[in-house]
Amino acid sequence: MATAPLPRPTLWQRSKRLVDRTLAGIGKTLSQPLVGEKTVITPASTQSVMPQPANAAMVPPVFLQSFADIFAEIRPNFEQAVYHLRHVSVAWHGSVVAGLRVFLPSLPQTWMESELAGTFLLRQLRRQVVPALQASPVGLAFDSWSGNYFHWIAEVLPRLALLRKVQPDCVVLIPGPKPPEYVTHTVAALGFRHTYALAPGQLVQVPDLWVAARPGRHGYMAPELVREVREAVMTSVASQLDPARRASRRLYVSRSRQSWRQLTNETEVVAVLERYGFETIYFEDMTFVEQVRSMYEASIFIGIHGANMTNILFMTPGSHAIEMMSNTYVNPSYLSMADSIGVYYSLVPSTLGSPLEVEHNYADITADSALVEQVIRPLC
Repeated sequence: MATAPLPRPTLWQRSKRLVDRTLAGIGKTLSQPLVGEKTVITPASTQSVMPQPANAAMVPPVFLQSFADIFAEIRPNFEQAVYHLRHVSVAWHGSVVAGLRVFLPSLPQTWMESELAGTFLLRQLRRQVVPALQASPVGLAFDSWSGNYFHWIAEVLPRLALLRKVQPDCVVLIPGPKPPEYVTHTVAALGFRHTYALAPGQLVQVPDLWVAARPGRHGYMAPELVREVREAVMTSVASQLDPARRASRRLYVSRSRQSWRQLTNETEVVAVLERYGFETIYFEDMTFVEQVRSMYEASIFIGIHGANMTNILFMTPGSHAIEMMSNTYVNPSYLSMADSIGVYYSLVPSTLGSPLEVEHNYADITADSALVEQVIRPLC
């Protein structure tokens, strides 16, 4: 079942938030914004066109309109740029600070500035001088949202692809203390040889920092960078792939072992899928390379909205990805990812499967098994 509603902030948390906002206001009055030297690799394209689901004719207007609204917000952010800053501090969650200021492009959202521009800045008094970060350029492409598999694959890797165009030999900062396999593997796949893992609570001094800006928003990144990432990862595992099994399987990835965002009527949906030759798999049981291999072998892949869908990136162009998505949490991330690499994307309109008080990002969904069959039948 979905997780319980988020608890109300405590009195201490609310008081600290008020203090931080007050101090942030004072800091803005007493100091200049923290800016870096900006190098634009590719300007934002004015010709970008919003992709459409392959089955758009059966998708309710609420989904298509939400996709259009989000795309309109994202399109101006497709600019590909890298910032150069000197003598700053980098926190364990990727935030960059100096003096009384926070470097806004290092944050997932600019409104988060008030959370870091107050008492957090006192941590600079205890920042560490790490020898490995003093003599060479240092690269940063992650932020406080990057601990999630989706955000790492969908957002950090395109930023690393951008970073390597400017500083291919830099020391790349990664979240620690023990980065998971998918982090170390993908960083190496993009050609970076030197990394430094930031431990929780650690703040380090960096004399020469290069920050790759997000080339998009909401996991919706510049398509050419998404293709670069896919090519790099697939090349890194090429020796472990069997061309004879390429795009040969029909896969359903289950979230039943996750704590939230499950499919409430999974038994009913799986019964339909099995009639069409689908296997049920669990990414939790697999290494990163095994996940990539499974998607390379998928001709049709179906799942519900969540990090499991991120592995669409490793499907074969011309194959089919199907997403079951609730009308209460519409997100085009996987539509954009599929379109970027030439995978056909279809949507199964679904409904909320949890009480209304549950935060929609964590809520379960319910899919109409008849609609599932309507989508998959023409593809099988």
